[in-house]
Amino acid sequence: MTESISDEFRRALATLCTDERARAAETGQDAPALWQAVDALGYTDALVAAAHGGAGLSLSDAGALANAAGYAGLPHPFGETVVARALIAQAGGSVDQGAIALARAQPAQDGVLVCREVSGARLARHVLVEADDEWLLMPCEAATTSAGRFRPHASASLRWASSDQAVFRCVRGAETAETLCSAVHAAAMAGAMERVLELTVLYAGDRRQFGKAIGQFQAVQQDLAVLAEQASSTATAARIGCAGGTPLPQPLLAAVAKLRACEAAAQVAAIAHAVHGAIGVTEEHMLGVFTARLHEWRAAPGTERACADTLGRAVLADGAASISRFVAAHLAPAPDTATA
Repeated sequence: MTESISDEFRRALATLCTDERARAAETGQDAPALWQAVDALGYTDALVAAAHGGAGLSLSDAGALANAAGYAGLPHPFGETVVARALIAQAGGSVDQGAIALARAQPAQDGVLVCREVSGARLARHVLVEADDEWLLMPCEAATTSAGRFRPHASASLRWASSDQAVFRCVRGAETAETLCSAVHAAAMAGAMERVLELTVLYAGDRRQFGKAIGQFQAVQQDLAVLAEQASSTATAARIGCAGGTPLPQPLLAAVAKLRACEAAAQVAAIAHAVHGAIGVTEEHMLGVFTARLHEWRAAPGTERACADTLGRAVLADGAASISRFVAAHLAPAPDTATA
């Protein structure tokens, strides 16, 4: 079921989110119209229970959809919107059809809410903010913003004068913004790496040097093999991060997925740009669009260091006789169940 759903979504995105339209939306051009077209497909309500008007799909289905969005180059916070709508619906709230980013509030004084480097915030209508023991749905138009480092026209740091500006609030359960972002970002990173691999293999087959395609040189073939290995392992890890038999990601599984994705992203981006050479950093080429997102997701909540710390603390607290026993006890996901 997961493959059929994601394949259908990929086919739809191939028509709606072409490279030219994705690049334009990345700079804010036509971004609302692109999101409206994607949202109209209905996949953004994948995790919302059927009782609340959603599709009631499983977390693994939602992960596959985030993967498809990453592959297509959709610049909006698609995966974040899917989990945010599920949380809001579960709490009895309702939202409009705009995109929703996810973030954790940083410590601040005088009731100010500050969220730094929020992926896709400039293309979203709201940000679902983790603030102590609450979820706050904050309108982006009410925030003071500054451009993000990796995607200045799509992402931003935001500041609200008060949590009273929230249009919806609810008590936060055990879930955290870091866990949610880790799972959906790992899935999107896997999709983006798949696309980077395709672009790199295509270029290596087309670019000729000394009378033959550079993909025929052993050194380049070695680089392509490593790139493929890293992309494949990330895809496997992303599926683990969205497994577990629960409606929302489990912290340890999400940490495993994001850690592997972060480790792979650095190698994937470096190898892809090395093979492409100077053309890979031009505005006309799509490679830079995908590698910029990979680096942004690496720096988003659930960083490589944070995920490693989460896993390390869990291992020490568990007291398992060996790492293999810890993995078997805590990192072997159970079958998924639908949320309907």
